[in-house]
Amino acid sequence: MNKTIETLQAAAALVAFENTLRSAANTVAYFGGLFALFGVIFTVRFGLVSSWSALAIGAALLGESFYIRRARSPRALWVSGMSFAILAAWLLGSFAVGMAKQDRSVGKEVIAGVFLAIGAWKILSSYAAYKTLLKASDPEVNHYVRDVLEQMRTAKPSEHAQLLEFKRRGMGEKGTWRLQPDSDLLLICQFADKTFGFGGRPQQAVYVVRQDVQIRHEGDRWLGKNVNATLSVSNAENKVQLKPEMLQRLEGLLTATSPAVANASWLSGAPA
Repeated sequence: MNKTIETLQAAAALVAFENTLRSAANTVAYFGGLFALFGVIFTVRFGLVSSWSALAIGAALLGESFYIRRARSPRALWVSGMSFAILAAWLLGSFAVGMAKQDRSVGKEVIAGVFLAIGAWKILSSYAAYKTLLKASDPEVNHYVRDVLEQMRTAKPSEHAQLLEFKRRGMGEKGTWRLQPDSDLLLICQFADKTFGFGGRPQQAVYVVRQDVQIRHEGDRWLGKNVNATLSVSNAENKVQLKPEMLQRLEGLLTATSPAVANASWLSGAPA
């Protein structure tokens, strides 16, 4: 069973990480848009001779953002991270040469170089994490978990008796959490908030043994129909709010003596 949980955990972490590649693509696009904007401003004020590099970098980064979104692979992250690093080295090197020549016009290059260096470090760190997750996971299990999380994301709790939804309480807490049984395990996933009906992708997901989850009702909320509760997952307590019917549903799942769902046929043959 420990091996099964480890394989599922790796798959769940990988699927959630793949969705964060959208954030990486957005970061690259942000840098690209910023460079393009400065390029346009410098073109208007000083002419194309002094702005062509910013325009070229902006166009290259916007293209890389599109590449990351389409490819969604470690190679895409590596190419993007190395591009950031090369551009950062070029700009910082130009700044150093300009300082040696006492050229006061190179200030903008050091700022751009620092931002690109930070971006390179973050993207290459993501590349290393992605490679580690791919090595620890199994392609067949990855496909299975990806499908389960997608079904979990699009399902309506009111139409599925085994699916429940809750939110964490506290300042800065975002997103919606969902929980459902998977054979004798429980799958818990945080989904991002939707914007104009779009989004809501998995942010983090974890498989836990049913016995490692407890729920304690704390009372009703002053406003609305939700109730407060403490959800304990592997001895880590989480303050949550959920609908009364969701609380009853979770209590029923936790007190069940047999697995409520056996929809993962590959689990029956997985090594314990």
